[in-house]
Amino acid sequence: MKKALSGVFPALVTPFQKGKLSLSGLKSNIKKLNKFDFTGYVVLGSTGEGILMDEKEGLQAIETVRDAAAPGKIVIAGTGSESSSGTIDFSNKAAQAGADYSLVVTPFYYKAQMTAAALEAYYRAAADKSKIPIILYTVPKFTGLELPLQTIAAMATHPNVIGLKDSSGNMSAISETLKACPPEFCLFQGHGSLLLSALQLGAKGGILALSNMAPGESMEIYKLFEAGDYEKAREMQLRLLPVNQKIVGGYGVPGIKCAVEMLGYAGGDPRPPLRPVSREIKESVRQILKEGGLL
Repeated sequence: MKKALSGVFPALVTPFQKGKLSLSGLKSNIKKLNKFDFTGYVVLGSTGEGILMDEKEGLQAIETVRDAAAPGKIVIAGTGSESSSGTIDFSNKAAQAGADYSLVVTPFYYKAQMTAAALEAYYRAAADKSKIPIILYTVPKFTGLELPLQTIAAMATHPNVIGLKDSSGNMSAISETLKACPPEFCLFQGHGSLLLSALQLGAKGGILALSNMAPGESMEIYKLFEAGDYEKAREMQLRLLPVNQKIVGGYGVPGIKCAVEMLGYAGGDPRPPLRPVSREIKESVRQILKEGGLL
């Protein structure tokens, strides 16, 4: 039997100082986030600029999160790359560095050739050879590629595939996935504006950039849902809607980093070619946080 996984995981930002990885900043963030009831943390995801980091930096980040995480917290590491061999190799190195699960994004560079069969073969190779369970990851906003339901359903029965992070924002696709996959398959919502909606359909939790800015509030949505207090959960979800839509969806990683700095966490500048936000956007972020009751 697969081990069930549920709850909320922040999709962590990765602090940089003058372009260099700030392990002290990352450690500081985790120490502050440990006070919330998160199931664990996701490092090297889209919000964490994992695609802009080399292998050494990635492994250092995983080790730092593992060491700083409170006892019992689960560490999920983004390990997907364009090649099957690269994904397998980094997943197993991530396991040695302390990751409990691998988050594997769809390969997308040769997207015209990324058929349902090709993607299934890619994920099957990774799952067969990874020393830790993997979580499929679909994020069409960045990859321009939808993970087909056919592939998800085929991989859902693999003993080393625990679930899926769906950042498509497509609730119809989530409904179809939940219907097509066995009950133990763990679907995680990756879109902070849709956490409650996904939970109501049967998702097991969320992996959220929003949780960097609203850790207590995003966790509260999950707790209220679990307690059956759907009206209060709805109120909280609607309160956070502009924060997620405008900062995460609009300003992206530079905006999220700007926000976390305002909230007392280490963010630093994004890594080039990403650029820091302008003065005008910074003031907009401040106002959005204030209106959301976060600042």
